[in-house]
Amino acid sequence: MKFVVGLLLSVAAAVLCAVGLATLGGGLGPWIAAISLVFGACMGCFSLWQARNAPHERWAIDPFGSLTLIAFGLFALRSFLWLVFESGDELWVFSPNNLGDLALHLTYVRYFANGAPFWPENPIFAGAPLTYPVGMDLFNALLAAVGVHELPGFIAVGLVASACTVAALWRWGRGFVVAGFLFAGGMFGFEIFRRIDLVDYQSDAAWNGITVAWKSLPLALFVTQRGLLFAIPAGLILLASWRARFLEPEQSAQRLPTWSEWLLYAAMPIFHLHTFLFLSIIAAWWFLACDSVARRHLGLLVALAFVPASIEVWLITGGFKGTSVLGFQPGWMQPRLLPGAPFGGWLIDVLTFWATNFFILPLLVVWLIARLLRRDAPESAILQVFPAITVFLLCCFVKFAPWEWDNTKLMIWSYLLILPVLWREILARQNEWVRAILCFLLFFSGAVSLAGGLTGRLIAGTPQDRALENQPLIGYSVGVRSEIDGTRWAVRNIPITDRFIAHPNYNHPLLLSGRIVVMGYEGHVWSHGIEYRERLQTVKSILDGDAGWREKAVQLHARWLFWGSQEEANYPDSAQPWKAECKVFSQGSWGAIYDLSQPATNVEPPEQ
Repeated sequence: MKFVVGLLLSVAAAVLCAVGLATLGGGLGPWIAAISLVFGACMGCFSLWQARNAPHERWAIDPFGSLTLIAFGLFALRSFLWLVFESGDELWVFSPNNLGDLALHLTYVRYFANGAPFWPENPIFAGAPLTYPVGMDLFNALLAAVGVHELPGFIAVGLVASACTVAALWRWGRGFVVAGFLFAGGMFGFEIFRRIDLVDYQSDAAWNGITVAWKSLPLALFVTQRGLLFAIPAGLILLASWRARFLEPEQSAQRLPTWSEWLLYAAMPIFHLHTFLFLSIIAAWWFLACDSVARRHLGLLVALAFVPASIEVWLITGGFKGTSVLGFQPGWMQPRLLPGAPFGGWLIDVLTFWATNFFILPLLVVWLIARLLRRDAPESAILQVFPAITVFLLCCFVKFAPWEWDNTKLMIWSYLLILPVLWREILARQNEWVRAILCFLLFFSGAVSLAGGLTGRLIAGTPQDRALENQPLIGYSVGVRSEIDGTRWAVRNIPITDRFIAHPNYNHPLLLSGRIVVMGYEGHVWSHGIEYRERLQTVKSILDGDAGWREKAVQLHARWLFWGSQEEANYPDSAQPWKAECKVFSQGSWGAIYDLSQPATNVEPPEQ
């Protein structure tokens, strides 16, 4: 665990140092990246030196725990060794969950590594500030700036983060928590007994008309939401340190030095804002509920972290404007009661939603609450369970992002906080047969979905499956390599701050080259809480070559227009007036770039 803590502190220190130096220096460069990485390494080494005489923490792995560790290792190797890869002239991802997310993260990494000014403009919506916790992407950009290729960098960081995560899960609650993270699920996986087909039954594609809200946590969150690669291990280690300080002093080996707690907590917003919010709620709850020693420690920690954390939150919310995405939505993702619909039918749909998504977990939590309400309940258990339930219930009434499913990023922390208490106070007290049955009911569905997701197969019977039924499925194409490489080479001398008009798509070669587009992928822009509809129509009008197209481009401060295969496919009836009116800056098999500020010439540029 000393090495895990050292690695996490290294990443946190390197990223914070990079943000500060890039802001002062105007953007990332090889020297700033190298200094940041060296500074992070020094902080990690100092942590190891400081812990050199600390007591050794024994894992004491039992048979059940060893199986969960093996399962986690297989998941990590399968998910991250095939996270992104090249095949022929295409760039592929293994998981369909990661198709749009990986493209967005690659955009950010290359954008930062290209020297984007800090704090950066949003590359998927020109003119707006970047409002996204980019910590892990910034770390990968540091590696890219010193010569590490982005794709192997993604894989390496994913594998190392997986090792840190499984160690943190084990420290937090041993094999039961590892299993709970891997195999979280409701009833969907039991469908395997009817379909006799190993697929991810916790994916939307597996069902028609039933909302899958509690998806496979490893596949839908850990692999796709790169901020969690840092947030889960760092958050769990920080919570374990607080637990050892305030609630379970016998776990003294899990305590971190105060400066280590401060660094992990203060850096958290730049990596994952939902985790920072959850940690802050727990800190406030324990500050009020614990003794004066805990209040002094937490008060000092929060006071020291207030300025850096506030600056980070201000940056990633566009000046605290992110609160506009908050909304009252009772029932989370459960079916809505429509006007005129029968109440009885709606109630059955609601009960079906919660039962299919969570199965026996709510019943076990109610059992746990009943036990904790007794007078002899341990205080440590109460102070873990009740704040976790409060946050979960809050997520059932308030949405914290435009897409209500994003509340899962908070709910996962309530789930993880409850798991060790659920084991200790309920399951561990039962006889072996009852315990085995309860674990089977809790984890079987999620285990089936995880295994099905790792096969890489499409859901049987979907249109995609029928289209590819005679072809070996190796993943999902995220882009054409020759188009991306050609575009990267063509724009290499264009200032990183210049804006492009291009078709709004998640895998556009301009975005995958790390360039700014006036309007990016609609789904990404919407999920970031940006009002985009008017601009989307304007960009489409420009690409259609409608009257006034040049004036519209000028109003958007866009100097360049990209025309490639995606534009050809989506605007087949465009008049393309720029061909006759604007200078061709560069062209090739990948497409063409037009300089809207220069008139057309008779001289064709050489292909690139």
